[in-house]
Amino acid sequence: MAKIDQVLEKIGVIEKDISSLKEGQKKLEDGQQKHYDLIQKQGVMLEQVSSDVKAVAEGHGVLLNAIEGVKESVRELDGKIEETRDVVKETNRALKQHIRQPAHTGA
Repeated sequence: MAKIDQVLEKIGVIEKDISSLKEGQKKLEDGQQKHYDLIQKQGVMLEQVSSDVKAVAEGHGVLLNAIEGVKESVRELDGKIEETRDVVKETNRALKQHIRQPAHTGA
């Protein structure tokens, strides 16, 4: 009989555990229903934040491309300025040589 009592005792424990699990499940379902609107609202807010983050990332990419374009333009301008500086120096040398010629020195 002792074995049957042990089995019955274990069955009783299992039944209590099952009952406890059912109560817990019911509480979870009640909590979910109670907070469903809040959960749904937060989900919508998260979707909006996600959309905003995507928009910022796309804008960031556009800005990076624009900045790269400006950098390229500045490099081109730097090259043109250097070329102009060389032309001005050469013109200045030629002008100085021309001024030193006898017709301009009064000799």
